[in-house]
Amino acid sequence: MTTTTNDNNNNNSTTTTTCPCTDLIDSDGNCKQCQRSLAKSAAEIERLKRELEEKDAAMERMQQDMHTLNQKYVAEINRVAEVQHEKDMVEHELEELSTRLFEQANGMVAAEKREKWLLEQQLQQAEEHLRAEKSQLQELRERMMKDEQHEDAQVIVRARKDLQQLHIKRASATNLYRRKTTTNTVAQKKQQQQQSRITSMPPPPPSAPVTQKTMTIDEIQLEAFQEFVQSSRSKKLNQFAYMKHCLAEDVEPCLRFGSHSRLSVKKLNEYLSRQPCFIEQHQQDSVPTGTTYSSAAARPLWERFSSNHHHHHQQQPVCVACGRSSEHSPLNYRFRVDEMDEWAPIDQYCRDRLVAVCEFYVFIRNIQHGLYSDRAIDDLYAENICLRLQMFYSRMGALPVILDGIGVDPDAVGKASQPLDTIPDDAYVSDGSISTGPQTPVQPQHEEIAS
Repeated sequence: MTTTTNDNNNNNSTTTTTCPCTDLIDSDGNCKQCQRSLAKSAAEIERLKRELEEKDAAMERMQQDMHTLNQKYVAEINRVAEVQHEKDMVEHELEELSTRLFEQANGMVAAEKREKWLLEQQLQQAEEHLRAEKSQLQELRERMMKDEQHEDAQVIVRARKDLQQLHIKRASATNLYRRKTTTNTVAQKKQQQQQSRITSMPPPPPSAPVTQKTMTIDEIQLEAFQEFVQSSRSKKLNQFAYMKHCLAEDVEPCLRFGSHSRLSVKKLNEYLSRQPCFIEQHQQDSVPTGTTYSSAAARPLWERFSSNHHHHHQQQPVCVACGRSSEHSPLNYRFRVDEMDEWAPIDQYCRDRLVAVCEFYVFIRNIQHGLYSDRAIDDLYAENICLRLQMFYSRMGALPVILDGIGVDPDAVGKASQPLDTIPDDAYVSDGSISTGPQTPVQPQHEEIAS
């Protein structure tokens, strides 16, 4: 301040200036007020510097934050853009898919309409074809009915001739057997035997043209029968193909009387294959209404063949074979398989079936014991056909009608031929109706089956 004053004194030599703070200057020449002002200014400057530094730091942080936010903003914009792009792609694909679906649906509807139209056309054609076929079928049925009537008439005539010849053969064999004497030679007996047998095969058409084809029997079946005849003694019956066919096609169906039968087909067949049973005619009134077919002492053998072993009392007599009551079919016959058994009532149709089976087995047993060894195989096969045909007609319930049509008693079922070279003193004789096998005694006034 002193220097300034001096300068000012030099510059302005004519003007003298006095400092207002002269009184505040110390001995060293320092102004206290000025020092205080300088100190305050320095402090203010420091404070402002610090605030400036803080502002700079805040500004720097804000810039960093702005940079970070800017990066996030850019990333978010990119993500939104990607999402928008994906959305656009999905919408585009959805639009294309919808278009394709509509096109496919339209195509399916059109195809369905075309298929429906084709099916309707085919249905109309099928209906027209069906009407034409029905018309042809009706015409064919009318023709077949006419042909069947003609064929049935021929079959009935042939069956009547077969059964008539069977009865003629039986009657001839019986008469020859009764007329035979011990003085006849073996040659004379064989000659009588050949003369008495009449073939039971259907007669050939009369006055057939020479160029007509010769009708023959099935060689396979004939060979099976011939094998049975030649080897019947060395094997069991069920080991032959011929007997298997007979059992399956004729015997078992003939013994299968229905669901109400009290007889076991298997057991009855096993018994009849070994020996005949007993059948006799009787008055229906003689059958006691409360007969008990099994007792504590001994159950009848025919009931042991029954599939249902139970005790019951019949209020109304029924046929033990088919189960029909006497109201539907008269029970004019009764049978038993052994002498120790009680009699069991049966109707005529079941009796015919039992008789037909028994006569067939009589024929089989005679073959087994060699009683037909002098007969030709064709003759035996013809009689086999007649006996099997008899089982068929009895199973159909038509045997009485066939027998009556050929002028034979409807109750007289055809019997197996008796061997002509058998005499009463032989070790074994046929178990037909005239004589009986070793296991079955003769029943007086009975029709014994084989009868």
